[in-house]
Amino acid sequence: MSLRMADRAALGFAAVVIALAAASSNEPTAESAARDLDGWAVVLLGSALAVTMASRWLPGTVAIVVLILGFVWYGLGYTSGLINVATLIAFYRLGTSEASGPKVAVTVSAVAAVLVSIGVVGDDGWSEALTAAGYTVMAVLFGELVRHRRLLVDQYAQRARQAEADAERRVAEERLGIARDLHDVLAHTVSAMVVQAAVGAERVDRDPRAAHDALTAIRESGRQAMGEVKAMVAVLRTGGDDGSPLVTAPAPRIDRIVDLVEATRARGLRVELRTTFSGRSLSELVELTVYRVVQESLTNVVRHAGASSVAVVIREEPFRVTVEVRDDGTTGGGASPAGFGLRGMAERVESIGGELWHGRDVAGGWTVRAWVPLVGGGG
Repeated sequence: MSLRMADRAALGFAAVVIALAAASSNEPTAESAARDLDGWAVVLLGSALAVTMASRWLPGTVAIVVLILGFVWYGLGYTSGLINVATLIAFYRLGTSEASGPKVAVTVSAVAAVLVSIGVVGDDGWSEALTAAGYTVMAVLFGELVRHRRLLVDQYAQRARQAEADAERRVAEERLGIARDLHDVLAHTVSAMVVQAAVGAERVDRDPRAAHDALTAIRESGRQAMGEVKAMVAVLRTGGDDGSPLVTAPAPRIDRIVDLVEATRARGLRVELRTTFSGRSLSELVELTVYRVVQESLTNVVRHAGASSVAVVIREEPFRVTVEVRDDGTTGGGASPAGFGLRGMAERVESIGGELWHGRDVAGGWTVRAWVPLVGGGG
């Protein structure tokens, strides 16, 4: 039976209840005289309790049916209130149901039937009629209260699950951001140290001065890497041991790209840097993203491209900054297939609404091109 058919059946039963109450005789019959519990009482009580089992699916219909059985119970002369247990259960389940329209209709019909059968037709008077109607309404209201509490608990549980999912997502994003920053900070400097170490090892016997310069460069690169790692660790901490805030190094800005270019030139590559800026202040996030793209691209050129020259072009446009790093390498790829550099660059750029492209250039060599939106305004 569909929900609409069940609602119609409940309203039909409500009409039957009112009709039965109105048609009852004012004078008690012999059958309605007080009688002790017997087999018929057990049948009626068992039937009422059995019907309440279906109240989960047909709450309105069940409430009316149990109410009718209650009228039959008292009409036969039983004075025990055991039948009221089934009635209260049925109307409580009606209160916990979702359909508000049929719920109100059935409750009003039941109250009207109780008032007519007890207050008008019966001999118990309006006090008993109002008491019986009040218990019926209280059962419905208590069910409604329980339903709202369940909804509230479910809502809180859903919010808790959403908050937990958001927290897990933020943790994952933070982990990914830390991984990208560690890679960007260390890959460039460590790759420079590897190149300088190779130069030093090659020339230690025949050109001690060059070997000394290579070792000096390694030392300076190591200091730079340690400084950036310490700054990153400081960002991850909430404060010093004494509770005072830690002073952290500022994030790299576009003006430090010159240092990246000079470091790459020191490794024997020809590097051309062309920049076009309007002079307005860019947000720290934009400058950091541009810096990291150039840093990782130059690192990949040194480590994987086999190039002799590389061009770095940075252009500020009305709504974005375009970054292009193009080399003349012949080995192809521009990055290790198993590395995380290109993936990290793409994630960093895309996280602020930009785009990243990389691949073989039509003129040869490898090109990395990023479009970084001017998010966050000036800063």
